Amino acid sequence: TGYIRKYFGVPVQSSAAMSTVLLAFIDSLGVQDRVKFVDSYASASCWQKALACNAKMESSYGNATLHTEQLAAVDVVFMSCGASDCKNVNAQKNGVNVPVSQEAGPVESAEYIKYIAAFFNLEPKAK
Repeated sequence: TGYIRKYFGVPVQSSAAMSTVLLAFIDSLGVQDRVKFVDSYASASCWQKALACNAKMESSYGNATLHTEQLAAVDVVFMSCGASDCKNVNAQKNGVNVPVSQEAGPVESAEYIKYIAAFFNLEPKAK
């Protein structure tokens, strides 16, 4: 309950990943070029290069103005709900809940590649 219906143009042209867990799915789908901002803890070489080119997502505890500007600059922000509710996702106009790390195990988590693929119109590639 308490979810807000949102609408997105598909395929998404720009996105932000608020968690490093999501980056493996984005790598597998081959849409790294559509990710404008990534978590500063991203470790794969592609993401390290992106971070070196000013693609670092400003922390919500850092420069609040820059963080807000970055979130507004993309079509979709892949993020997770807070500990007790989804107010953070609901408040973000382009926010989408992707609770990968909250699943029971790796098999369940792996299914989220299909969910993310739908935003890029790449469902067949995710199977």
